[in-house]
Amino acid sequence: MNIVYHLTDNYARISGTSIISVFENNKDIDEINVYLIENGFTRETKQKFIELAEKYGRKVFFENLPDLNTGGYNLGLVSIKKEWMFDSYSRLFLDKLLPHDVDKVIYLDGDVLVLDSLQELWDLDLSGKCCAACMDCISKPYYNLFGIDEKNRYCNSGVILIDLKVWREKEISEKVKNYVHKNNGYVFFMEQTVFNAVLQDECIFLPFKYNVSTLVQVLSYKELIKLRKPLYFYSEAEVKKAKDKPIIIHMTGFFYVINRAWNEVTNHPDRKRFVEYSSLLDWDGPILQKDKRNWKTRLKDLIIHGLPRSIVIGIVSFLYNNMRVKNIRNISKKIERKKEKIIA
Repeated sequence: MNIVYHLTDNYARISGTSIISVFENNKDIDEINVYLIENGFTRETKQKFIELAEKYGRKVFFENLPDLNTGGYNLGLVSIKKEWMFDSYSRLFLDKLLPHDVDKVIYLDGDVLVLDSLQELWDLDLSGKCCAACMDCISKPYYNLFGIDEKNRYCNSGVILIDLKVWREKEISEKVKNYVHKNNGYVFFMEQTVFNAVLQDECIFLPFKYNVSTLVQVLSYKELIKLRKPLYFYSEAEVKKAKDKPIIIHMTGFFYVINRAWNEVTNHPDRKRFVEYSSLLDWDGPILQKDKRNWKTRLKDLIIHGLPRSIVIGIVSFLYNNMRVKNIRNISKKIERKKEKIIA
């Protein structure tokens, strides 16, 4: 079994916690190889991962992440927010970043916890398709914005089973570059949107138990539908079944949650689980991070938790499904006009 993560040195403990959850709950699997797509690991950090893998009788391999905006990749990605990190696009180029004899992988975001065996997922027959992932919930305006056919489901790219052999045969990496260039380097939701736009009709949909996000843990099903107004999503029964017995939980950020699960100050539903697994790491340093919210974020959190929940969800739903879409479209037009001026 091949597991892939991409991470930086600063994210090492969080991803290390994810990796140890894989090892702890998959002890019956004969062979697990972990590939870390990394950018600037220190020697000490590499040694930590090597010792972690050896402790469980596993192997870890380090693959350098190149600058995806230069060299043979030349994506030309445009950053609108200073916190945007383009390293996440690496999951779309695993056919080039990993050894050529690696034909199949499970890609995992560093903020997931694996709570049960991955064997069933690994054994899934993709039937000639490139990959498998869980549905995410976005509304119709986003489909139109991103050029995704409404007959297709929009997937979350945090957990992906990938057939790299088929990925190479169908030249998905080249299609990724073409889509980014077509959008002048600006793609909202970044690699997840590219993943969905390029892999239409090439992705099998997994049961929701393989990617249970913070969103569905915090909200009721009715609140979720009101907030996101998804074109497609799992049924209420499917969501409940996944929440009751998840295989993978995805510790995503969410406006109703103060900080992430690895923060000292948080009401994140997965905080206890994170601490439990992170405590198994024989690493120096604190498990939880300091609260770094500025006064604006603290004020926002106070307002959100001070207002009636139904009102907050109604307001955020309008902003998410209407105002944000308009804003993305306006930014795209500005970038396109700027490009036209440069060409002229």
